[in-house]
Amino acid sequence: MKGFDEIQQLWQGQKPEPNVSFETVLKHIKSDRTSLAKKLFWQSMAVGAAIILLLWMCIAVDFSTWTTYLALAIMVGCISYYFFTQLDDYRNISNSGHLLSKPQDYINYLKAFQQKRNRFNTRNYAIYEACIAVAFALYGIEMYFVLPFWTFIGSVIFIVFWFLICHFVFMKQYISNENARIAEMIGNLERIKGQFRDR
Repeated sequence: MKGFDEIQQLWQGQKPEPNVSFETVLKHIKSDRTSLAKKLFWQSMAVGAAIILLLWMCIAVDFSTWTTYLALAIMVGCISYYFFTQLDDYRNISNSGHLLSKPQDYINYLKAFQQKRNRFNTRNYAIYEACIAVAFALYGIEMYFVLPFWTFIGSVIFIVFWFLICHFVFMKQYISNENARIAEMIGNLERIKGQFRDR
């Protein structure tokens, strides 16, 4: 009996969830979708600028080793893949607004989109990182002949450190923030799912 009284007190101590209007939650979902789309768009533009810069380097700079040109080709290939994938995901999330009238379809779409993004941000990104690392190693051959020895060693240490920071800090935070935004959209859709049928 004592356990029942404690459970009853806990229930009475819980604050009821505030009654949020359908329009407010729907506006929040649209805002989250727009924010995610903008983020993907500007990342695509930044990556596009990097591709243009690398292509310009291939034409304008006279490198002394063929390994540097191979490194640039690998980088352009990897960054182009990243660019087109980000651009495709931007278009997909931007054009998903028509699903708002079918909340369960939109929930399923967002879950599939989240899985696709997680695969891209983990497995595919690891392959991307490995290819970029190979490109830096190939470029390092030229740098070995051009830079003083200790400057070269310092550059290698910096690049390795930067790769580790990107992989273990920035990418984890990026994935966490993106998942949180998509999960919030899914949660909001599930909260108001019943109200769609009444409209």
